[in-house]
This record gives sequence, C-alpha cells and structure tokens, in this order.
Amino acid sequence: MAAPVEDFSALTSAEWEALCEVPLWITALVGGADGNLDRTERHWGEHIVRIRTYAREDSFDEYYRHVAEGFAERLDQLWQNLPTDTERRNQLLADKIAQANSILAKLDLPLAAVLYQSYRKLAEEVAKSSGGFLRMGAISPEENRWIKLPMLTPIHSSEASLYQPWEGDEEKQ
Repeated sequence: MAAPVEDFSALTSAEWEALCEVPLWITALVGGADGNLDRTERHWGEHIVRIRTYAREDSFDEYYRHVAEGFAERLDQLWQNLPTDTERRNQLLADKIAQANSILAKLDLPLAAVLYQSYRKLAEEVAKSSGGFLRMGAISPEENRWIKLPMLTPIHSSEASLYQPWEGDEEKQ
C-alpha cells in the first residue's frame, strides 16, 4: 500500500496500512456478525467504499481510494483467514478495529471525526444491506450489537462537515 497522503503524514507506514484496513474489518465484523458474510454484505461494503472515492478531491477521498484498491479480494482473503467460530471472529475483528483509536488520535480532529463518522455509516449500511424488506428491518440482533462500533472512541468536530460531501449519498446509489 502506498505511503500516507499529506493529512495522514503524522502516521507511520504501519499505522497508515492499519487505518486502511479498518473498513475491511468493519465490513467483516458487521456483515459476518450473524455467522455469515453474504454476497450482498460484501458487495455493499465495497460499494460504500467506492462511493467515497469520488466525493471530492481531498485527503478523505484519497484515503478511500487506497482502501478501495482490491477491496473485494482483500475482504475475501481476510474472511478466509478468520476463525470460523463467530464469537472468536467477532472479538478478533473488534480488537483490530479498536487499534484505530490510537491512530485516529494522531490526525487533525476534523479528519479524525469524519473518518469515525464514515466508519459508523459504513457499519450501518452493511448491516442494512441484507435481509428485511427494501433494506428496512434488515439489521439482525447480532449486527445491532456491533453497528455503533463500541470499540471506537467517539470523535466529534464542528469542522467535520468540511470532509463530508458524501453524507447521504450511499442510499441514493
């Protein structure tokens, strides 16, 4: 994976790579919380990531361009290498996602806040993608346990909207 873009320059190469894996881990955790990461959940995770690559030209989009590179293949490989036991798998993924807390703390607050919000929105969209009627009532109790990403420390900034031209676009696609 390439070196971090300018707004991510405070990160080491390993931190950048870990941060770029977070959307994969979220898709696997929330989509697979019920024991099965189905095709719709995989597709929707990739779809949301791709939407975020063209919202505007800034570091946020550049980050998601790196995330989107080979997303489906990397997600399949990740899933194959995870424990088959659902509880063990979910805890492992939650622990990996929690590692993002210390990395996000190194970023400027508005960028960290929008990444946090984008992760929460990704989790919600993946959870709603499969089941239910027209995506309504689709969130299973297992997915509901993880949808708010309780392992991440909430990050808020009044300036986060500078990075959020994509807000609401996911459901329009």
